[in-house]
Amino acid sequence: MNESVLIAKAERFLDNIKHNRIIAEEISDFETFRDTYNYLQDNLDELQDLRDTMEIKGYKAPYRSLIRYGGTHSTEMKAEDMYDVGRHTQYFRMRAAAKKNILDRVKSSIASHKIAIGHLEEYAVLTCSSCSKKFKGHEISLMRERCECGSKDFNFNINDNGVYRLNIIKYLPLSGEYMLRMSDLSPMGREAFRNIVRIIKHEKRGIVKTLSLVVKVFEDGKWVRKRVNIDAKDEMNYEREIRKKYGSNARIEFMQIHRKKPAIINDKHVQTALSIAYVKIAEHNARKIFDEVLNGLISNREKLDRYYEAFDESEKRAHRIAEDVGDVEDLRDEFLHQILKKENLNSENGSLDEELQGDIETHNCLEQKLFVEMPKILILWDIIRYYLLTSYDRRSKYSGPFPNLRPSLDTNQMKAFEDFDKFTVDILGRCIKENICYIPNIKSVVSRKFEIENKMKGLHVQMNTPASGAAILHTHGKLSIEDAASVFSVEPADVKGEVEKFKTFGKPQTTKAKKFLEMVKK
Repeated sequence: MNESVLIAKAERFLDNIKHNRIIAEEISDFETFRDTYNYLQDNLDELQDLRDTMEIKGYKAPYRSLIRYGGTHSTEMKAEDMYDVGRHTQYFRMRAAAKKNILDRVKSSIASHKIAIGHLEEYAVLTCSSCSKKFKGHEISLMRERCECGSKDFNFNINDNGVYRLNIIKYLPLSGEYMLRMSDLSPMGREAFRNIVRIIKHEKRGIVKTLSLVVKVFEDGKWVRKRVNIDAKDEMNYEREIRKKYGSNARIEFMQIHRKKPAIINDKHVQTALSIAYVKIAEHNARKIFDEVLNGLISNREKLDRYYEAFDESEKRAHRIAEDVGDVEDLRDEFLHQILKKENLNSENGSLDEELQGDIETHNCLEQKLFVEMPKILILWDIIRYYLLTSYDRRSKYSGPFPNLRPSLDTNQMKAFEDFDKFTVDILGRCIKENICYIPNIKSVVSRKFEIENKMKGLHVQMNTPASGAAILHTHGKLSIEDAASVFSVEPADVKGEVEKFKTFGKPQTTKAKKFLEMVKK
């Protein structure tokens, strides 16, 4: 396919997606779910084909072709030849930029579609009307509109244990226009966006993954050199490990450290799409409740409203008469002082009325809590719940609502899970009816989940995953069994059963095993 035809085809396809807006939160029956799901899945298949074609044609590195046109070795080039070279270079540079931009949009659209499909899969439980087999999560994608028994008739129910937010789908850059969505964010929205990206990208120094060493060892009466590779572990003493393996005379002559860059979500387009969507949904919720919450915290709403009216009026006047951009702020402050002084809200020396000053500080603090803290809490809570509600194998094989999410985290990445702001969590529960609990030292909850998964390897222990997540919240999150069960919509009795099961890990269960351990101890 010709390059210009391929680019035009991709742009038309993305524009069609842009004009077909999806309101996923209105899904309440099987037909609507099926149509929405199939539409997104068909789009994803087409987008992936476009991406593969573009990558085969070299769209990943489009500027390589400029090397041959970028200059000449001749020192006696004529002026008209230099003009032709420059014109050709500009033409190829524009073509290269077009290739890079369209591939970038396609990849962003793919990431957004994967997120949307993941949330839909977490949302629904489909039950075959003929054989009563249930499909949820990744099983929905394997179903392909019909059950194994051949039936196409399904009953639709909402998955109480799923991790989903269908109302973020309309905020995802499904047509790849993530740059436009980012430019539409408010100043506080941009701050919240940066915070979320920093957390899920976790921009810190890479941790050690493996080490390559050259070790000098005394064997058979002579010194020999060996090349050794070691998997890194937290707080490992590498020299002690080498001496344990090769003897006390072993010496490390050379050591090369191989690092990996820690990222909770390993795809920049997924990071961007998720951050935009969570910021926008939090901003939407914050605007609905802001005035109600603020009225319960401030002393005089009338004074506060008049202050912000005067502030906006002063800023408009300053912009109208300022000759230089740098003068706007000084002029605005001067006009604001004059207006407030007339209304007895300001003193001669420029200090604000004490009651008004306190309310302004409360207003600014509430903005920070709702517009900056809330998006971060929402996405971290959803990621934590997804870790607690799923197994390692499922996270490894299927993308879910967080594509490219690492199936387990190391100690360095656990630092991203800071304790939530208690005031904001309280507002989320009281005003938005979010089922989020304040959990001190929340890192220990996620860390415990990974510890249990490691202990379970090779034990073939059957676990009730939602109940085990609630059990971890109870034992390490200091929630009551009833509150922990409520978070994951399970019965308290099931949570108690999982707590008892945790106590038996690593202990012999059968009579033979117990007798064997007693014999070994003797």
